[in-house]
Amino acid sequence: MPGTPPSPPPARGAAALRSDCLSALENLAQSIGTMGPVATIGTVLPLLIYKSGNATWLLFLCVMAAFCLIAASVNVFASKIASAGSLSTFAERGLGRRAGSLAGWSYVVAMVFVVTSSGVSCAYYLAMVFARATGVTPGVPGLIGLTAAVVLLAWWPAHRDIRLSTKTMLAAESVSVLVIAVILVAGMLGTRHWVDGPQLRLQGAGFPQLRLGFMLAFMTLAGFESSSTLGEEARTATRTLPRVMFLCILPTGVLFVGGIYCLTSFSHSLNLALDQTDAPLDMIARSIGLPTLGWMSSLGVAISCYGCALGGFNAGSRVVYSMARSRQLWGCLEAVHPRNGTPHRALALFAAIAIVVPGAMLWAGVTMSGAMDYLMQIASFGFLGGYLLVCLAVPFYLARRSELRPGRLVVAVLSVAAISAAFVMSLVPVPDAPWRYLPYVFGGLVVLGMLVSGGVRPRPPGDLAPGAIDPETVQ
Repeated sequence: MPGTPPSPPPARGAAALRSDCLSALENLAQSIGTMGPVATIGTVLPLLIYKSGNATWLLFLCVMAAFCLIAASVNVFASKIASAGSLSTFAERGLGRRAGSLAGWSYVVAMVFVVTSSGVSCAYYLAMVFARATGVTPGVPGLIGLTAAVVLLAWWPAHRDIRLSTKTMLAAESVSVLVIAVILVAGMLGTRHWVDGPQLRLQGAGFPQLRLGFMLAFMTLAGFESSSTLGEEARTATRTLPRVMFLCILPTGVLFVGGIYCLTSFSHSLNLALDQTDAPLDMIARSIGLPTLGWMSSLGVAISCYGCALGGFNAGSRVVYSMARSRQLWGCLEAVHPRNGTPHRALALFAAIAIVVPGAMLWAGVTMSGAMDYLMQIASFGFLGGYLLVCLAVPFYLARRSELRPGRLVVAVLSVAAISAAFVMSLVPVPDAPWRYLPYVFGGLVVLGMLVSGGVRPRPPGDLAPGAIDPETVQ
């Protein structure tokens, strides 16, 4: 019930997460935080506009419709199953254990690289603000240290308490949205370019432009489902989480459409090349005579990236915990902190990877912006793999329950088609190096994960760890 107080922490030695402790708002904060809408507006949308031009808003509406279909497919499971395994558990229910393990590893890779890329992005924008204030640009050791500090600051609330981490994400994204909204509104008031004819007429639009931007647009809404990883901790999960997912996609999508329109309008009225700057919102603020809002926008993007890293910690660690509990990973990773009720070993593993990987890349000479882009691209393949398997699982799951209807089948088919198109358009034509190698990096990580799952000794029948709970709740 909504008024039910949070449950006490699990008993010492228990292997269970806190149950019945998260409200609908806190679940919403998890998905919004993982999506990082302000970080998307500040970094992804300008590049998307560069690729797709005046048709960007139309492309995004198509992608938004595709995500509504994907959400409908995910909700087939989320309305019946409450599990920390999220997409892994959903795919397993429809396609079997091996497909569930494949979806789980795809999603774990996605969340590992969400944390990693978000940590780098946050450090990058913090360094930009620092350089703007002091005139001193941090060197490589400073950037590595700053990235590690961001990762640890995101790890701490995730380790300490799930409610603390969701509230932190909500606060971070609220502050960031306010800053960005002020910049966009001030920019429109300053330019008075309310009606942007080239956008409305789709001037210069064509399939080549839409194809270039499709994969990038597809990833702007990824992460909407991350609240489903809190299924064992949410109140009335099977009723709340399906609503939360649509509440993430629709308002965030409207915000992005407005951001696309405003940014494209600014590029026309102020003659700005949005792809030629690392901080387009800063450039816009300075162009309209509001430099203070410029550095505040960079700070807002950094805060949003921090929230995204925190969301990745929460979601990814719970999938690892669930896979370990079902013996698709080593049993040590199913451990839950006896006082905090969080999967602390899985969180520590994520933190270690998120510090070591970007540190090695920066030390090897990769730029901060390059590291951000490469890491996020690998994460994008993980999201697509997880979504694809869940949408494929829907007809089989419903058919076994004698609940398959033509409408559900059509939604699943359209979802699979949209995800497959995103995969194809990201690979064809073959991109330049090093982008062409990233799909192999992703594939190699998933194959390695599947080998690990195959080598883990299965738990004897009927053997449950002390305090463990059934990973599926059906209502």
